[in-house]
Amino acid sequence: MDARLGISVACALACLLTNGAAAETRDVDPAEIVSIAGEELKLAPEKPEAWHSGTKLLHLQTIAPGAGTPAPGAILPESVVVRHGQTVLKIGEDYLLEPTWGSVGIGPKASVTTQDAVSADYKFSLLRLDSIVRTADGKETVRKGKSHLSAPEPPALQPGEKRIANVFIPYHSDGKGCEVYPVIETAEQAITGTTPGRIPKTLAKIHAGEPVKIVCWGDSVTCGGDTSSVETRYTSVFARRLKERFPSAKIEVVVVAVGGSSSHQWLYPDALKVPKEWREMCDWQKVMNEKPDLVTIEFVNDAWLTPEQVESTYSDVKERLKPFGSELILITPHFTMPSWMGFADLRQPENRKYVLGVRDFAQKRGIALADASARWEHLWKEGIPYITLLQNGINHPDDRGHALFADELMKCFAE
Repeated sequence: MDARLGISVACALACLLTNGAAAETRDVDPAEIVSIAGEELKLAPEKPEAWHSGTKLLHLQTIAPGAGTPAPGAILPESVVVRHGQTVLKIGEDYLLEPTWGSVGIGPKASVTTQDAVSADYKFSLLRLDSIVRTADGKETVRKGKSHLSAPEPPALQPGEKRIANVFIPYHSDGKGCEVYPVIETAEQAITGTTPGRIPKTLAKIHAGEPVKIVCWGDSVTCGGDTSSVETRYTSVFARRLKERFPSAKIEVVVVAVGGSSSHQWLYPDALKVPKEWREMCDWQKVMNEKPDLVTIEFVNDAWLTPEQVESTYSDVKERLKPFGSELILITPHFTMPSWMGFADLRQPENRKYVLGVRDFAQKRGIALADASARWEHLWKEGIPYITLLQNGINHPDDRGHALFADELMKCFAE
């Protein structure tokens, strides 16, 4: 089973399209398998669980070897062999293995210690997107994409060619019956709930040539977690596009964000008994100190909020910003790994109560909305399985995913 999808690694033969028809499939080359031999490491003292504990195998990490979280579902658990010198250690006794994330830790009856150098052999799989292409002379062909640990891209087109569909090859696939994602619509055809015209004071100051300060408040996504560079973070792309649209304006974009935080950690540290180090990082006064004209709010870590909590939390934010007359743009979050979304396949619509609550709150209060979630919901119609835009395979978008946030934010500045 592909742990990321919770469906068959034979590419979800039984998943249904929105019209109720079975998904189209196609046979392609199998998923690429990578073999690693003799990787040196030390066994972590704690039990390996998910991405956050245990010793991470270097080549399973999604940013670069030794950087980032492990790719969930990529490891072939049965391939793992750990040695101390020439002695093969026993799994379950000498060491423990987390079979989805590939992390390892010291076992309950270990013949080694956490200070001993050991080595690991293992194999893991890669993802791939192939494309069904109509060539310039009208012929149809399958073009193989480049394999990637977590965020594969479709192969490039040649002049005069058209992409008809993409074929998704998940981890460990033998290439038989892989799911086809036809290109049904373009990105421009995506209908979102993004609302232009709801930041009149900010736009008025821009047109009057007055300085405008925009605070982007949020979590690790707003920090730019797992993007390829500072320049590709959505906050940077947003700032750059504002400069392009309003070249003579004096607009400053400030990022106030902490990875792993939720809005409640910033707003209600006493109620949550937030530890001192987190209080210092997630200090709401940092937002207030900027005296912002506009605050954008992105918290995928708020996804646990009910619609009622959305109402109370963001109403409180609006009230706190009254001294500056700050306007707000609420950003609906991207899609995360399917098991967190409660998805059985990659074509399902947004169903998180938090997102529905944010949309409803923005509509009732006349607050600007950048509906990034709706863009992620539309990706399958563009021929893209959305998980291929998750750089860490969990909840961090890649550069393409960050650009979607900037797309929706810029629509709020339309007049």
